[in-house]
Amino acid sequence: MVEANVKVIEELTYFLQTVANDPSIRQLVTMDESDFSRQRKLTLERLVGIIINMPKRSLSIEIQQFFDSLGKGLESPTKGAFSLQRSKLKPLFFKVWNKWLVDNFYHYYGKKVKRWRGFQLQAVDGSCAYLLNRPDVIDHFGNSTNQHASIAMARVMQLQDVLNDITVWGDIYPINESEKAIMARQVPHLATDSLTLFDRGFPSYGLMYLLMNEETPRHFVMRCPTVFNKEVTLFSKSRKRSKIVMFYPSYKSINLLKENGYKVTEKTPIKVRMVQVNLPNGEQEILLTNLYDEKLYSVEDLKYLYGLRWRIETVYNKQKNQLQLEQFSGVRVICIQQDYAAGLLVANLQSLIEKQSVNYLKGINQRRKYNYQINRNISFASLKYDIVHLFLLAEPIEILIKLQQKFERYLEPVRPGRQYPRSTRKARRAYGKYQTFTNYKRAI
Repeated sequence: MVEANVKVIEELTYFLQTVANDPSIRQLVTMDESDFSRQRKLTLERLVGIIINMPKRSLSIEIQQFFDSLGKGLESPTKGAFSLQRSKLKPLFFKVWNKWLVDNFYHYYGKKVKRWRGFQLQAVDGSCAYLLNRPDVIDHFGNSTNQHASIAMARVMQLQDVLNDITVWGDIYPINESEKAIMARQVPHLATDSLTLFDRGFPSYGLMYLLMNEETPRHFVMRCPTVFNKEVTLFSKSRKRSKIVMFYPSYKSINLLKENGYKVTEKTPIKVRMVQVNLPNGEQEILLTNLYDEKLYSVEDLKYLYGLRWRIETVYNKQKNQLQLEQFSGVRVICIQQDYAAGLLVANLQSLIEKQSVNYLKGINQRRKYNYQINRNISFASLKYDIVHLFLLAEPIEILIKLQQKFERYLEPVRPGRQYPRSTRKARRAYGKYQTFTNYKRAI
């Protein structure tokens, strides 16, 4: 794993240096072609380093300690200078950098990439992020209003490789953008060998049509409500566990497809397999899929697959509470977008380094009652400053091994069978930068 990670880090470093040194490429991710063309204390590489270093405390302290960690005796710039420089860098830089990381992960890990029967197994889901109530933020992202308060809020959408713990794609949108519409635009970018898991907020004729009518059809498993349409309702009342039917579009679906360049009529069918499973709590679950072969993909297989979708929920918990997603290092829209995209890169880097400890954990687990895993809350704190050194200072292999050793120092047991019902959401204050309801302390 270390060898593959070294290759990934070298590719990321090459990307960073290319952007910093090639004006024709740099202008694609900066506001003006002259940005970062002069040598300053805050070069593009150092600016990027500060942002991926997860600055959650006082910005002046974060900048000072970042420059101290470089060990070059440089005087640190002011937070005003940092804010001015960061406004020159488009969030696109971090999005492309993370895409570069993901592509190189699949390339260099090769056969070590976990798959389910040849599929890249991924889950998609959305969440909300609370923002600061500023006029410019509300104008861009919108707000959520009830009888008590109006709170600035954004919609987050992500695609997670649930077997390899890699965020394949993610972005932050205005709160009024629907998850279905966002996902419809993302369909052409799904891997051709992907199998995507959707929760019950996504099923629609339009989205299924888009998935099935790509040049290479994309496979899916979706949970849907029992009242989704007439066919599903009748199926839910029957004793059948699997059935293939034809679905026809509603006017909403026809309009969605029209927006995406497809023309269908109310008589255009799609073939869908419905599967009915019972959960341990007695609840009934209806799944829709285009995995039609009942011998290759049994009802139990599909039940198992949909159960893996829960892993994207734990990813949001990690981002919001351990990476402190809603604690942004700036108050402007561009700062929010930069911090979100940089956070995806940091989470993916943490996941790659954690993979280096697989053999160590196997040895530990053979001697203990419970299986143990890396304490991620502390591992994110361990990345502080060393994550920057991966790209700016020492040989990457030395830093990777150093980080692996830090990760292995803090383990926590995995206790099987623990289940907790979802609690009623606690009220959020209309004002305030950061809140957490977890039972552990913030580590970064």
